[in-house]
Amino acid sequence: MNNLIIKNLTKELKRLENFGEIIGTALVNRNGLLISSLLPRNIDERRFGALSATMFGAVESATSSLNDNQIKNLTVEYEEYQLIVVEIDDRMIIVSLIDIDANLGLIFIEIEESIKNIRRIING
Repeated sequence: MNNLIIKNLTKELKRLENFGEIIGTALVNRNGLLISSLLPRNIDERRFGALSATMFGAVESATSSLNDNQIKNLTVEYEEYQLIVVEIDDRMIIVSLIDIDANLGLIFIEIEESIKNIRRIING
């Protein structure tokens, strides 16, 4: 991806992060390579991206026998926050850390809007 696309993707992550309950967000290709991120400084971005893609891929593999239903998102709840992984396309996922008490319905609406914008940016 060229620098202009990366710059526009980062702008979209900033827009999403302004939602308030979102702690940080990353765009990761399905192989685990980081494309763009706005994560807290205490998080190793590259490791975070790789582990998120691996986790999403593992759940896809584990559920592959469920009548060809494709996973659209994965939510993991930790003690202090939640992790949401959502498929953008067959090459990319978006991963968001959110507050533990966040309204998931509103968060998913914002993430879906960002996914539409990201698809527009990538596809020109």
